[in-house]
Amino acid sequence: MPPEAPQPTQTQLRTIHLRYQLAAPTFKTLCAIPPHPDRRTILHTACQATELRSLPMAPAEGAFFRHINNHLPITYPIPPTAGPMTEPWHKAFLLCQLNLQRLDWPSKLSAPARKQLLVDKSRLYTLVDRVLRCLVDILGLRKDGRGVVCALDVLRSLKSDLWEGARDELLQIPGIGPAKQQRLLAAGVVSVRKLAALEFYHIERLLSRNPPFGQNLLHQLAGFPLLTLQVDLIGQQSALVVTNASEASSVPTPTDSVARITLGYENKDLPLWKKKHPWTTLVIEGQDGRLLRFWRGSVKRLEGGKELVVSLQAHKDEQLSVSFACEDIVGTMVRSTCKASSSPLLEAAT
Repeated sequence: MPPEAPQPTQTQLRTIHLRYQLAAPTFKTLCAIPPHPDRRTILHTACQATELRSLPMAPAEGAFFRHINNHLPITYPIPPTAGPMTEPWHKAFLLCQLNLQRLDWPSKLSAPARKQLLVDKSRLYTLVDRVLRCLVDILGLRKDGRGVVCALDVLRSLKSDLWEGARDELLQIPGIGPAKQQRLLAAGVVSVRKLAALEFYHIERLLSRNPPFGQNLLHQLAGFPLLTLQVDLIGQQSALVVTNASEASSVPTPTDSVARITLGYENKDLPLWKKKHPWTTLVIEGQDGRLLRFWRGSVKRLEGGKELVVSLQAHKDEQLSVSFACEDIVGTMVRSTCKASSSPLLEAAT
């Protein structure tokens, strides 16, 4: 935990616990996660949830998951020291990775077992989604900005069935499979944003398709959120005179930097992806990874641009990182960096 972060109170933790209705052992495990956890730690911790014991590994699934762990190129294989491949968390941890990397399912299951595993996958994802959201709140309470960014990264990846930052981003587009993706990658089209910027006839030429394939694809991509982010450091906020107690909690200290953040999207119309208007998250973290500001809102609130003027408790000349992305769509992340206190002092009205 960042050294400047206050210890969460029991009341604050209890509020989060009640919000997500998780088992006490699960919540205790989440609270014990180390500072600045990486992807593996976050996914592994989420898969330790007591609730996942309701989805045990069936005997018929043992060979299936052993093959995934020992023979497929998953990012985080389970080491032999973890014991026999029989625990519910083994099932959750490996199944999530199998889908995140868009790997083919091994032919180690009977038809009934495969059907049951698909049912289990839906329940498993629902549980892990709730656990990850709870973890984001816990890390936010601890002012662990780096942890919040990483937990949101894992949540976004699971919702998209793709790792954020992977070269498989194009596979989330309906109608784009591995073969089409490889042709686009070979032409330097590595992201949905780049594909959406092409003319329809370029798309048809690259994929050897006839009209109106290109126009139909661009019409589909018109709803993919193309987020925009602009960060301007206005200056350093001087002390304010507090006139009543209700103002005290929001009064910036003399060391606060004031930032103007403008959020928006490049789309002509309100983004709509897979029949939903997505939610977005904004995270501002300090150079040491501590959380300075968090904001969450629907893309509907960005229409015409949304401006946030915030005070950030940052050290002089500290490098700040700003991340803005859709909550459940990979490939939407935009980032910006700025240096705190790089502008003149702003005198506040008294």
